[in-house]
Amino acid sequence: MRWIALPAGIALLAVTLLDAFRTMVMPRAARGRFRLTRVLFLALWRPWSWLGVRQQSPQAREKVLSPAAPFALFALLLVWAALAIIAYALIMLSPPFHDGIHGARTFGDLLYVSGTSFTTVGFSGVIHATGWARILVVVEAATGLGLVAVVIAYLPVLYQSFNRREVGIMLLDARAGSPPSGPELLIRAKNRGAHTDLDRLFREWERWASDVLETHLSYPLLAFFRSPHDYTSWVTALGAVLDAATLSIAAIDHPSDPAELLYATGTHAVEDLWRYFRIPDRVAVIERSEFEEVLDKLEGFGVPLHDRELAWDRFSELRARYGGRLDALAVRVAATPAQWIGDRSFLGARTPH
Repeated sequence: MRWIALPAGIALLAVTLLDAFRTMVMPRAARGRFRLTRVLFLALWRPWSWLGVRQQSPQAREKVLSPAAPFALFALLLVWAALAIIAYALIMLSPPFHDGIHGARTFGDLLYVSGTSFTTVGFSGVIHATGWARILVVVEAATGLGLVAVVIAYLPVLYQSFNRREVGIMLLDARAGSPPSGPELLIRAKNRGAHTDLDRLFREWERWASDVLETHLSYPLLAFFRSPHDYTSWVTALGAVLDAATLSIAAIDHPSDPAELLYATGTHAVEDLWRYFRIPDRVAVIERSEFEEVLDKLEGFGVPLHDRELAWDRFSELRARYGGRLDALAVRVAATPAQWIGDRSFLGARTPH
């Protein structure tokens, strides 16, 4: 029976360390529906988000949801450590190593030996190791130190990416309202006559979308880190700028090149993130009357527009490429609904200010 403990311990250790490596070290998206990280996070996030979105106010909602991702990260580290300790205890239980662990009579004693070795505390009392068991204890201590070192290196990278993302979102607030709105962004820019500023914003957000795609595929937990400000989310911010670019391309005569480039990059980012998170597509419905209302405001500022029927057809075609997937991402991360973005049937979109 103890011989079974050896392959079981090795398999458990390999699965645990491989998951930690793919999550924190490998600079690319770690895929797989049944990965330990994915299973653990979804087990925490689904009931947590279910409770959060049912709060009566946005402030209460954010108060409940904000700790979810940081807590999941902390829980994941504890699970990795616990599984590694159990795996080494199983290996110690096998005949090649068990005879070298003197004073450990039960599996609980072996867990104590494994835990003190992993944390480099060192076991004491009547328990001591000889032979091959000494080598195993040293290897386990090195594993524990290595995991701690990787975590120390991982956290600054994670929070640097988070800060870069949030700076872009906050700069959008004065231009697109809170929660951000694509039509509002376009209308405010045209009202100020800030055509050059709008082109520059599209260029900056093309780079921002690329950065979000790279960091959120490398560190998927970032997608669930919430903005420190109410009514804002990276999903609704990306959607707002994409909607502004789509309106510009579809409805405005002589749309800018930066709008088209942002549309291409932003659509690619939405699609790749949607595929990575493996979430069902949604039906994004925008009423014709909402579209017409935006065109009326733009026309009131003297903006030259295409034929409205052609503009509506073009807008519907362009937005269909990302609208449903963007809504699916917004629902998955429990983002506060915004104009045209998210599950507006549940809470309703708050009017941008």
